[in-house]
Amino acid sequence: MKNVRTVIWDCDNVMWFHKRNEVEIVAKALKITDIEEFALQFFDMLKSFNCYFIQKRVTEKESYKLISREMPILEFYGISSEKFMKVWNGLKFEVNDFNKDIIVVLEYLKQRGIKSIVKSDWWREVQVSLIKGYGILEYIEELHCCDNQYLKYNPLVVSEIIKPERKEQYVMIGDSAASDICFAHNAGIKSIWFNRNEKVNKTPYKPTFEVASLLEVMEIIS
Repeated sequence: MKNVRTVIWDCDNVMWFHKRNEVEIVAKALKITDIEEFALQFFDMLKSFNCYFIQKRVTEKESYKLISREMPILEFYGISSEKFMKVWNGLKFEVNDFNKDIIVVLEYLKQRGIKSIVKSDWWREVQVSLIKGYGILEYIEELHCCDNQYLKYNPLVVSEIIKPERKEQYVMIGDSAASDICFAHNAGIKSIWFNRNEKVNKTPYKPTFEVASLLEVMEIIS
């Protein structure tokens, strides 16, 4: 793909990986002892987040309402949705492992004059803190997050990032076929599915390329 001039990156499970015991770490910090029920509600909340904002911009106020509705265990323990988010977001370095391959790839792209931008479906403050903490902010030229924005699978988000006359110059790299590859499909751009765990793609969105390691990206964009 010699004509690629801009790489659009996802963050979570691409630049860094969620630890398997993330829920347990958060529950312990909140002093919640019923970890099994907390975990069930935690993952249900994430699913509901994506469904609720499928046709609307993400707002902090609506997010707090959704958390309170989907996670009644918080009220049982006397924890507000605001406190839950503050604690969870404050633990991001504890619940994630950095993917060191990203530095190699970002440096390669920089040397070739290829722009790297981020489209994340999470909050800007959190993602900036991680990007800064992992020492990769200097490589990122634009950062698009969910604050008052559409999520990646909403076609309306495309016009906020993609210049129509340059579609052939973009490629999206992400781990979610339902979100990242869907974005590329809606935008009419190429995509690289980072599928390190060999998941089965059950969506109608087919990536242009599939890799198990980010280092393979350098072979594709050469």
